[in-house]
Amino acid sequence: MKTIFGIDLGTTNSCISRLNQGKPEVISIHGSLLVPSVVSFDPAETIVGSRAKNREVLHPETTVSSVKRIMGTSEKIIIQEREYTPEDISSYILEYLKNQAGEICQEEVESVVITVPAYFTDAQRRSTQKAGEAAGLKVERIINEPTAASLFYNHMDSAQRSDKSESLVLVYDLGGGTFDVSVLRLGELSEVLASTGNTRLGGDDFDQAIVNLCLEQIMQNHGTDLRQYRPALARLKDAAEKAKITLSSHPFTTIQETLIPNPANHDIDLSLEITRDEFQSMIFPYLQTTRKEMDRALQEASLSAGDIDSVLLVGGSTRIPAVTALLEEYFGPSCMPPVDPDLSVAKGAAIQGGIISGSHIQQVLIDVNPHTLSTEVLENIENMRLKCVPIIPRNTQIPVTRSELFYTVIPYQRLVRVGVYQGESRVPEENTQIGALDLQLSPSPAGTPVQIEYSYDLNGIIRVRVEQKGYSVKREVDLDSSRQNQMFLVVDMESEPDMEDDFEETPFQEQQTTNYILHKARGILEGLSDEARKNTLSSLIKHYETSLQRDDEDAVDEAEEALVDYMDELQDREE
Repeated sequence: MKTIFGIDLGTTNSCISRLNQGKPEVISIHGSLLVPSVVSFDPAETIVGSRAKNREVLHPETTVSSVKRIMGTSEKIIIQEREYTPEDISSYILEYLKNQAGEICQEEVESVVITVPAYFTDAQRRSTQKAGEAAGLKVERIINEPTAASLFYNHMDSAQRSDKSESLVLVYDLGGGTFDVSVLRLGELSEVLASTGNTRLGGDDFDQAIVNLCLEQIMQNHGTDLRQYRPALARLKDAAEKAKITLSSHPFTTIQETLIPNPANHDIDLSLEITRDEFQSMIFPYLQTTRKEMDRALQEASLSAGDIDSVLLVGGSTRIPAVTALLEEYFGPSCMPPVDPDLSVAKGAAIQGGIISGSHIQQVLIDVNPHTLSTEVLENIENMRLKCVPIIPRNTQIPVTRSELFYTVIPYQRLVRVGVYQGESRVPEENTQIGALDLQLSPSPAGTPVQIEYSYDLNGIIRVRVEQKGYSVKREVDLDSSRQNQMFLVVDMESEPDMEDDFEETPFQEQQTTNYILHKARGILEGLSDEARKNTLSSLIKHYETSLQRDDEDAVDEAEEALVDYMDELQDREE
């Protein structure tokens, strides 16, 4: 049986783990279980881990850290006139873990489970997967970090209990660059009930708060602004991180830095005492944001704080006393079992690897999607206003496939464009567009149904299928979110229609979208039980469809207004 290793690819630190005689263990590399997620470029070699972190202060211009925060973006990293993508940098970290673990375990590391924040988008997940493949790894599964931590906790807890009782657990995952909160029901069958988070909140922000304080004092004492000077920022960031760690166990600390680099080569020294209370005041707004995310997760899971049996702390930033105080105030004292916040995610990934490979681990895990997946449709024909309509709501258990029917806008519409969005807003611009798929249509009347189907797999990656019902015209694709606003690898296309060359364009075709009003009206029609109202709405729908086919804008406006007014009247009666 092959070993599937688990990798926690963190913002600040990473680690690799495996199952050893049925127990998850993190592999120590050069005497440390944690490997700094830092890459430094020397003319002779690419350096990863502790050596790279040590070089960051002296060579900040050739050293990259916290790359996880820009995964899934088109941002480029320029080192010595060479461009690197976030996947490139992450692949160096993964390759280092692979090679080191292989030497230590005397076993080739081929297949892995890699963890990501629960709130990572499709683009960020695909970017992580590509980094693994670039490192020569077969990525068997992308798994959410809170889910991995709960797998380890459930594995540990089940070994100590004789009954099969279930428990409700909240995972509070505050790492170097990201924050997640997940609510789970744990037992022999474990399921994620809700996940929320913020991929731009973490220990790096706490470090930056201290750096800003240092920069203010240097400006005040020396009149020098070092906010854009990388050598100075590297020194101060290193000092800030050490101060933050010290303040977790001491009431105050002093930052002492001499001869801080600056463009004018002046003698700039810094001596700054920071108390724990001052530090906690600086990070208070960030912690309040995590509290709001906990409120949101519990609300979406239909639970209260009193329903939670245990709170699992994940990520090094959870060692900050203010975090512990926040959670004890929220959930009560003694709510947190002793779980290593640095290693539980990697150990959970190893357990997931064991489940995939067929090891005797009696756990079944059901996860959820972190973002609503919607499509862009035409809400109002007159002003061409667009709207996002959910296909798969957030916190739906995965894997999942959902579909909806929409309808063409005009007679003989040439094509329909399916805009695929992640996010919770009904306004397209407020969401993240992860692709746009065109399907050429066979000539047909207005109001022809078009089925849009989304599938969300166990890695949190999306597939889209679009079909013109009754005409055997369909297209199926995998999203390639690494290219902004672009699709796709085409999986299948059938019955490509031949279009008339002399077809006359209309303003509607420039929009190339589907009719939301018909979609909504038919949805309301299906839910009506009153026959009189049902007949009235059906008649208005047919009148609207007939008007669309006549291509008479005045008639369309009149029929649309009558239909929308009646739908509003029905909804008012329900309320």
